[in-house]
Amino acid sequence: EFLSQLLDVLGSSELAGGDSSPSSPRNHATEDKEAMQRLEKLERDITDAFKALEQYSDTPAHAQRLKTNVHNLRYEYSMIQWAMSATRMHSRSLSALFEGQRLASTRCQKCGRYCASGAEPFVVEEIVVNSSRFENGWLSQLGQIGSWIHGMQSPPSSVSLQDLLKEESPAPEGYKCPNPKCLQVGCSTRTTQYLRLPANLVFHINRAQPDGSRCDIALEFESTINLAKLGVVVHFGKPLDRNLSPCPTVYTLKGVVFHRGTSARSGHYF
Repeated sequence: EFLSQLLDVLGSSELAGGDSSPSSPRNHATEDKEAMQRLEKLERDITDAFKALEQYSDTPAHAQRLKTNVHNLRYEYSMIQWAMSATRMHSRSLSALFEGQRLASTRCQKCGRYCASGAEPFVVEEIVVNSSRFENGWLSQLGQIGSWIHGMQSPPSSVSLQDLLKEESPAPEGYKCPNPKCLQVGCSTRTTQYLRLPANLVFHINRAQPDGSRCDIALEFESTINLAKLGVVVHFGKPLDRNLSPCPTVYTLKGVVFHRGTSARSGHYF
């Protein structure tokens, strides 16, 4: 968490001086109304394109054309979001080291409506590990967790980082399906994929519980992780880095910082 805050301060600080990128984030006051309208239209077009891909791809050639259309729409959507983002890092050198971009989407589990829901830059990827996440049934398809939810077992002793990255999470609380024929609340899931892969991928494992205590469930992880094999990389031909150049999807573990303490606000790091 400290690293996340430090990079946030350094990356947005005017102390960057000459290191500041010429394509730095826009000021909120200069929001481009035309681009916002284009984004809204793209969100509608992406929804329609996914529906066509799922329902009307009667031949391989037709399916490929529909898939290409979806890719083109998502690509434009992501590029506009990147250009307009107010959270981009000002520092070119820090941005080259840590900044990436993720593409999020939501799907209603009742009516099946798919929609793009953001393509924001990120520097540190937060992974939530607490009881609230388990109670929402986010890993209910796994036998161990599913049995615990039904009262047959105690909470799991460990979870896998790879499973956490692959899973679909519930849409934000209160999210209403935008389909006017549905409008259901609480039945949509959110999926996140990585579009621009950072040179260095940093995870922050957030163990804070709603009551201020700390979740003690162990996190299992390997010395390497391949995001492409996990199915969490969205690309347009090849995986891309921050500058839209082809890049690998395998990351090797360089270091880990552990926290030991009884609450999120006390203890020691080592």
